[in-house]
Amino acid sequence: MPMMLQGTVAFEPEFVGNLAWLTRALIARDIDPDGVSIAKDLAGAGLTSRAGGLRYVYTVSTGDGDFVVIETSDALFLEQFLGRLESADDTPPALPPKGVFARLTRWMSPPA
Repeated sequence: MPMMLQGTVAFEPEFVGNLAWLTRALIARDIDPDGVSIAKDLAGAGLTSRAGGLRYVYTVSTGDGDFVVIETSDALFLEQFLGRLESADDTPPALPPKGVFARLTRWMSPPA
């Protein structure tokens, strides 16, 4: 079973498109993606951003434990999530490029 996404708020299409890449990043760090679940929910009224935008609470469950990240977008959550996965001797994987052409290229390329 692949990584599980759940919650009361839908994930952004760009984030869902990066799941294969995220799975490879987890495997590279010896984390079984089958044991990872990510839940996305709206943050409470006290956790909204100063600019008035929405914030989301991401709860990540792995085989080793759980942690919570509060961010305004899936892209920022992904950066925080990868930051937690990295150790001092790891080099961070490069984030896939953003934009329409990058999505088209990923869509047309064969799976790795």
